[in-house]
Amino acid sequence: MGVIRPRTAEGWAEVPVETYKDEPGTWMHVSRRVLFDSEASAFQARVFEVAPGGYTSYERHSHEHFVLVLSGSGLATVGGERREVGPGDVVAVHSGQAHQFENPGDAPFVILCVVDRDRDRPELLGANPLATPETRR
Repeated sequence: MGVIRPRTAEGWAEVPVETYKDEPGTWMHVSRRVLFDSEASAFQARVFEVAPGGYTSYERHSHEHFVLVLSGSGLATVGGERREVGPGDVVAVHSGQAHQFENPGDAPFVILCVVDRDRDRPELLGANPLATPETRR
């Protein structure tokens, strides 16, 4: 049987919000909801919310994934390029590419990430060399 999860103003029914990463200097103010995960499927769909002033870890890994911006805006660094992204934008992260998502704004930056269900662990790369002080509040 398939899965149907209606979205309300508060989020998705029966999908808990987890603090995903909150360690200043490495990652900060990121929460996660796993929207879809099944042992019968090859992928997992997750929604990340990067709060104002927050950022994901600057990392790389072997698996590919893609991100769709659902709401808000932020900065995406992928493979040495850093760009502003907003609702409807897609970010593809290929195997081995360093990447990070940042929210220098005042509203939540919400992204859908589709990734292999079975995947390797990320290699943390420290500070993003393309980040600027104003993105680190």
